[in-house]
Amino acid sequence: QCAEIVAMVVPTQPMLDVLRDYGIGTEAAVIPTGIPAGAFSQGDGARFRRVHEIRQDHKVMLYVGRVAHEKNIDFLLKVHQAVVRERPDALLVIAGEGPARRSLEDFVKRQALGDHVRFVGYLDRRSDLPDCYSAANAFVFASRTETQGLVLLEAMKLGIPVVSTAVMGTAEIMRDRRGGLVAEETVPDFSGKVLRLLDDPELSRTLGLEARKKAEEWSAPATAQRMLELYGELAARRRA
Repeated sequence: QCAEIVAMVVPTQPMLDVLRDYGIGTEAAVIPTGIPAGAFSQGDGARFRRVHEIRQDHKVMLYVGRVAHEKNIDFLLKVHQAVVRERPDALLVIAGEGPARRSLEDFVKRQALGDHVRFVGYLDRRSDLPDCYSAANAFVFASRTETQGLVLLEAMKLGIPVVSTAVMGTAEIMRDRRGGLVAEETVPDFSGKVLRLLDDPELSRTLGLEARKKAEEWSAPATAQRMLELYGELAARRRA
């Protein structure tokens, strides 16, 4: 026998909109998944660059996540082609594993991008991944399927500015435009935003500071407090 469903929690407003379109009318609260306290608080970007033989003067664009077709990484590679034409010192680092890796590697080979793209595979979240984030000049993301997009917040927690489309869950994170630049899913617009960030150190610094502050608002303690408040409201309503 199923218990009565009093309310449900969803991580972002766009996901709640999807559920409403499915005809689900249960009372709902938007409470995102938070980043655990202490996680992604520091990283050694210089160490990561040494280990992976990335020059200290390279401008690193970073993608972190499952290497799957729905993540739209092939689009990021096309964006990177355009960036490299203007900034030959740009390097795209792809961290993660998945079924699309072979086809993406084939694309890199066909387009002679081997000197400008690095696949580093799966990284340990407690050590190597924070170092990887810290090695980046910009975090780039264009997935169309995210329920929330926690990797954006992980990058922001380490002060890495983001260039991302705003679709589904990432739309919620990028709604206030703090900590990064929102790009359209077109090569000219997205690459233009990346180049703007790489070419403007003051903009990068400002967005990095915004990113750190913003990520704190999405911490696990902060979201847990919102969950407790929801339980309190529901319990009080039941007692009444």
